[in-house]
Amino acid sequence: MNGNLIFKMKQITLIICILFIGFGFTQNNPQGTDLVNKDRLKFLNSKDEFSSIQKSKDENGNLQFLIKTKTEPKFIYNCASKIPINAKGSKKGTVFLLSFKAKTETSSLETGEAKALFIFKQTKDYKGNINYTQSFSSEWETYYLSFKADRYINKENLGIVMQYGYRPQSFLLKDIKFEVFPEGTKLENLPKTEIKYIGMEADAEWRKEANQRIEAIRKGNFKLQFIKDRVRVPNKAINIKLVNHTFPFGAKLDAEDVTKNSDDYKNFKKGFNNVVLGNDLKIKAWSKEHKREQTLEALSILKADGIPVKGHVLVWPGLQYLTKDFRENKDNPDKLTELIETHINSILDGTKGQVTHWDVVNEAYTNNDLQKITGGEQILFNAFKTVAQKQPRVKRFTNEYGIISKGGIDTQKQQWYYDYIKRLDENTGGLVQGIGIQSHIGSDLTPPERVLEILSFYATLGKQISISEFTMDVKDPKVREQYTRDFMIAAFSHPSVSEFLFWGNTEDARKKCDIFTIDNEIGIMGKAYFSLVHDAWKTNINEKTSEDGIISGRGFLGTYEYSFVEDGKVVIGTFQLKPRQTNFYKIEL
Repeated sequence: MNGNLIFKMKQITLIICILFIGFGFTQNNPQGTDLVNKDRLKFLNSKDEFSSIQKSKDENGNLQFLIKTKTEPKFIYNCASKIPINAKGSKKGTVFLLSFKAKTETSSLETGEAKALFIFKQTKDYKGNINYTQSFSSEWETYYLSFKADRYINKENLGIVMQYGYRPQSFLLKDIKFEVFPEGTKLENLPKTEIKYIGMEADAEWRKEANQRIEAIRKGNFKLQFIKDRVRVPNKAINIKLVNHTFPFGAKLDAEDVTKNSDDYKNFKKGFNNVVLGNDLKIKAWSKEHKREQTLEALSILKADGIPVKGHVLVWPGLQYLTKDFRENKDNPDKLTELIETHINSILDGTKGQVTHWDVVNEAYTNNDLQKITGGEQILFNAFKTVAQKQPRVKRFTNEYGIISKGGIDTQKQQWYYDYIKRLDENTGGLVQGIGIQSHIGSDLTPPERVLEILSFYATLGKQISISEFTMDVKDPKVREQYTRDFMIAAFSHPSVSEFLFWGNTEDARKKCDIFTIDNEIGIMGKAYFSLVHDAWKTNINEKTSEDGIISGRGFLGTYEYSFVEDGKVVIGTFQLKPRQTNFYKIEL
């Protein structure tokens, strides 16, 4: 990675540290009473086998806690700690504020962040609890979580519980306060975590430049000449509109949604032109006959509906993602090699002609069991070779997380991924055609300019780049919508980006992707998506032909439909607007 890029990254990182999150009270600064029992807080601990809490002093001599989840338990509540408080009975409508400072140390999540679930307890059991899941930045930040009692709370029931039974992670926590406020205090007058990112301002220069690039690289010129009985037709009213982008805008679906024609699939067809199946083409699902039959049925339906499919994934080299027979042979590298080759051949033969491109290898950075057991990356190289041999027209991608997320500051992993792709190329004769960058976005919002820098870094490898699994953990609707829009603008503006895929469509329990709500309305992220793909990036022209019977125009690349009235009937036809071509069509009426 060159020095200029590193310098820029450091500059941006510094600014992120300063501006990333802003907090503040309203003009009416309410005063609360802190209920945290400081004497008991120093004994905060974890009593389970899956986690630990270590106490230390920060640079100012203040108490801080290092909270580690060593192994993911079966249930999140298996790793939990109760914040000690001096509780008292509280009326319905009483307002509370939990605040603390925290930072992520290590994470196993795609966003690169650690997180915890904070439970505001109002009753003896779990009923009536108010829950907040909070992710933590890689730098020290102050977090504010506010609660309003929706019932009278007995003294013995009031409490704050922190649960952290996620995948292995660690985070630092300090300056914990749990305040109660006087009667009449309004929730909206309490401080709240306000997420900001560099480049979100309306007149940001990066956005102007990105839109200029979109105009240059994602559009083309066309000319239609209308003729009747070999005579050019002047002054003819014509409508010309884009009906399908050339650029793949897609989302994750499950095979079951396709086969059952669920609301999720119906919603999908309203907005997208490409699909990636989430789990159905992974080895565990493919190994089960009933799941495989369902997947093949879904692929057939998608093909009939004219929707290209990206295959995910041929090799996910962590033992936990493979079938039982792999784990049973973990000490037999030759057998593991045979098993993975058998699987690749089986799924390629079974899906022939129904998949346009594959994630050949997924997340090799953290999932490297196969590499360790077999003595190197040859097992990954062989996968690319097999795909190229059996299906040379199917494009071959690798895929990785944590490249753009987490503020874009993980330069170590970025460099590893770059070098890894070069190794793949060197050992396969250049068979890698695409670079998958997942883009699971947490509260560390990566500035769009930094997104573009990272994309340009990988573009030097001369391959297509896929935004392969875009999600957002940020719940603030304003930020969620704007960042989705800005991220899409940045990605679409980069000439090496070849597709944009959301890892979801209709919102589910994880609420990471809400193109549509559970009520089948357009969701927060959906507002951003539709405002771009189906509005700003859509071409619709109503004009009359010239004296030569010609209409000239410029529009986004894709399939177009033209229509006009002739002899009292509406006539409809199509044409393709392709890049770097004249796109001149003569149309006979």
